[in-house]
Formats: sequence, C-alpha cells, structure tokens
Amino acid sequence: MKKTITTIKTLATSIIVMMVATTVAQPTCTLDPVFIASPKYGIWPDSATNFASGQVGVAYAQNITVKVPLDTVQPPVKICFTRFELLAPTGYPNYNLPPGLTLTGNPSTLKFPGNANSCAIISGTPTTAGTYTLHFQVDAYGNTILSSMSCPTPVNPNSGSKITTQNINYYIINISPASNVQEYQSIQNISVFPQPVANEINITFNSLKNNVIHFKLSDITGKIIISQTISAHVGENKLSINTSDIDNGIYIYSIESDNDFISNKLIIQK
Repeated sequence: MKKTITTIKTLATSIIVMMVATTVAQPTCTLDPVFIASPKYGIWPDSATNFASGQVGVAYAQNITVKVPLDTVQPPVKICFTRFELLAPTGYPNYNLPPGLTLTGNPSTLKFPGNANSCAIISGTPTTAGTYTLHFQVDAYGNTILSSMSCPTPVNPNSGSKITTQNINYYIINISPASNVQEYQSIQNISVFPQPVANEINITFNSLKNNVIHFKLSDITGKIIISQTISAHVGENKLSINTSDIDNGIYIYSIESDNDFISNKLIIQK
C-alpha cells in the first residue's frame, strides 16, 4: 500500500513538472510599436500585409496587434466599446489554422478591452503543406450613449451588450512542404510594412542563428539607393529604414545573409 501511494505521488509530481514546463514554453505575443504609435485602430498586420508564410517542420510565429478604440460616433448616438471578443466561427475549428499551429493571446481569453492595446500570436510547427484561409469571428461589445456625452474611463471590459458581429476571412497562411535540404534557411517570417511605404520601412524577421544581414533598396534600373548591414541575433529582429528623402515610385528591396536571399517589390508613396 505504501509503495502504491509513493508511486501515485511520483506520477503526480511528474505531471506537475510537465505542466510547468509547458507553461514556461508558451510563446508570448508582443505589440507592434509602429502600429501602436499610429492613429489607426483594428488589427495589425492588415489585409494588405497579411500573415507570414511557413514551412512544414519549421517553427512558426506571427504576432498580431489589436487596438480597440474607446468609442465611435454615429449621430445622434455614441458607442462606447467595452471589449472585442475573438472567436472561431461555426464550421471552422481552430480558425482553420494550418495543422500544428495555435492562437494564443494577452489576455488569454482573447477578449480585448476597449480603449486598450492587446496582442495575440499564432505559433507552433506546421505539419501539413497547403494554403489556409483563416476565419475569425469578432464580436464587439459596448454601451450606447448620446453623442454629446463622454464614454466612461477606465473601461469595464466585463460590461456592455453585443453590438455587432463581423466575420474576417481575408488572412491567408501559406505552408510550403518540408525542405529536402538538411539546413533550413536562417531567416524566417519576414514582414515588411507599411505597404505602401511613406517615410520609414519597418522590417521584422526571425533568425535561427546569430547572423550578419545585408539590406539593400534599389530603383527599377538596379541603382542601389540604400545599403545597410546589421547584426541579427537568434529570435525576433527589427529594422527601421528612413525613406523620407526618397522619391515616390516602385523599388526593389533585398535581404541577404550567408545562406539566404529574399527580394521583393516595394512601393514608396507619400
């Protein structure tokens, strides 16, 4: 009997350790500073930028920033937002994410308070190649007052009635098949924003190792306009390039390391 009790205690301890280890390993989302500083509200990345692509067997991470406004005026009334709830629509379990990926957030309930900045993250390791159109249901909650009145602050996210329901189905994640090459690319999940660019290019990417990254911006004739070298570290990296002195037009950017080369079109429009 004593041996049985000891065995049960050992199993219980093992389960607790596994649970703690899983909790520690849970990825944490981060706010996009450029979107936070902008006057815009909603979700970033937007539909034009979309989500990063991934590859079977390679760790994936896509940060999402959510900015909920305090109110919106629809004369003669004003709607004071208390929260936006993110749900998986009926018929689309797990938001139709690629197998192996999950969506978590801060707050963990995915109930984003009004007049606040929140975030979420899609992460995991994809297991099945394909093109996946994601489906989200966003329920907005709030209270209605006269447009001449002011919304109460701080906001109580547990109050309010459902105002609208919106289904979002314009985000896509492309998952490519596993590579036959033994060494995966060291640069992943590249995001270049905003598109089009005004006064600054913002670049985020994940690096699998400490690396030297070369960024170049060229015009359509091939003339190099900007050339910059940075030292990337393992994990998420961010780079900002000033374009305030560059004329409007179509340009080509390239990001290169010792075993990666990524190139694409970029529009500057002020």
